[in-house]
Order: sequence, then C-alpha cells, then structure tokens
Amino acid sequence: MSVQSAAADVDVDLRQLFASLARNWLRILVVALVVTGLAFALTWLATPHYRAETRLLIETRESVYTRPDGTNDNDKPILDEEGVTSQVEVVSSTDILKQVAQRLNLSRLPEFDETADMPMLSRLLVIAGLKSDPNEIPPEERVLTKMREKLNVYRVE
Repeated sequence: MSVQSAAADVDVDLRQLFASLARNWLRILVVALVVTGLAFALTWLATPHYRAETRLLIETRESVYTRPDGTNDNDKPILDEEGVTSQVEVVSSTDILKQVAQRLNLSRLPEFDETADMPMLSRLLVIAGLKSDPNEIPPEERVLTKMREKLNVYRVE
C-alpha cells in the first residue's frame, strides 16, 4: 500500500459534509434543545445545598498592658478543656439559636419550616393520620429543630 492510496482513503468531501448537516439540521436542533431543556429542568428542580465552616479562636483577654511588668508570655494561663467546652455549649444554646433565627428571619424559609412549602403527598398523609401534623409544633420550635440538625458545633483538637 503506497502513501498516495492511504491519503486517498482519508479524504473528506466538505461539500458532502455540509450537505449532510443541511439535511439533518432539524434533528440536530431538536437534540440540542432537548438536552438544554433537560439540563435546565434538572438544575431548576435540584435542591441547593450550602456548606460553611467557621472556626473561633478562644483566648484570654490579657494583653501586654494588663499584665504586670515582670511577667512574660510563658506565664499566661492556658485555657482549660472545660472552658472551651463551655463556650461550645454557649454557641449551641437555645437562647443563642433563637436570637439567630429571629435576626435572620429563618421561619420564612422553607428550608427551616417544612409547613411553608409542604408537598401534596405530605399533606395527604397528615390528613389520613399517617404522619404527624407539623402545624401542631410552634414555628419557633420547628426552626430550632432544623437548626440543630444542620448545625454542628464541636471542639477542635
């Protein structure tokens, strides 16, 4: 097989290529629109999930100006484990969570109050008595329950 015959096998006729595209333009357009529609529908229906992480540094309130002149940094008290654990408890306390929920008005978000956007199937289950009615629980408690499910406060080693 010579080089010339190998080159003849890979020749592309551009006229035939564009004629084929012109003949099948409707199929190409329909496939592109269907794929675009499916992608749009999936992104529209997908539930957004957000994740954030925050680290708090807990240290003593001493500075160079509050320490006597004779002491150095090696003499300053180290925070004990109980002190840090108590701060973790303060951050995850009910009072703090209530303040956050009120300031951010979380009760209006469907993510934190399932009664705001309850699906029809859930409503039917509530009517049939197969599921407990979330309206029986005060809105503040529903929001706090969801916040506790989504919030993870712990001590970093």
